[in-house]
Amino acid sequence: MQDERLQTLRTIGAATARSAAEEDLPPLPVRPTLADILTLRLHKPKFGLPFAAAHHVVQCASLAMRAGVDEETVLACLLHDVGMGVMRPDHGWWGAQLVEPYVSERVSWAIRYHQALRYFPDPEAGYEYPELYVQMFGRDYQPPEYIVAAYQYARGHRWYSTARYITLFDDYSFDRNAPFSIDPFVDIIGRHFRQPAEGLGSDNSPTAHMWRTIIDPNKPL
Repeated sequence: MQDERLQTLRTIGAATARSAAEEDLPPLPVRPTLADILTLRLHKPKFGLPFAAAHHVVQCASLAMRAGVDEETVLACLLHDVGMGVMRPDHGWWGAQLVEPYVSERVSWAIRYHQALRYFPDPEAGYEYPELYVQMFGRDYQPPEYIVAAYQYARGHRWYSTARYITLFDDYSFDRNAPFSIDPFVDIIGRHFRQPAEGLGSDNSPTAHMWRTIIDPNKPL
């Protein structure tokens, strides 16, 4: 029994070492900011996705900025897929929860509901059902009931247009040749993201543990 236990511990240790080797991440400042997380943690694809979340959201926010939408909508576009740093399924809900202590209610609301809105076209807003979803789910796919319920709720909400803008720019933000820089958004982040002085992950907020998961995904426990 003791030998089996030791062998199990060795196996866990070896798996942890392999995981750490696979996640070779650059060091972060002692008090990491949102910009640090985007450029030094979400800059690589995760969970089998072909495109890095940070590159995608920067493209989405750049399109929003060029379209002349308000700053909170630009920020919502910039943050809409940060939940991908924690979990791929239901990333809209994860992402909204992750940023909720640091942004306005409108921004977190839009991030939460953009996921459901992606499944439903809105021709008046210029949004069509994504061809990507046809490839992923099939042409006759019907989203689950909770997605339908979330869409129906969001459709009549006063912040619907903010979430809809995310979906509108989301679909055109997978250009591998597009430049990647946080610089155009530094001022917007400064005005609308409540950066904790202790650094993300160290401020004892309700979601600090989620930021720590993104900061150090190699931790064995």
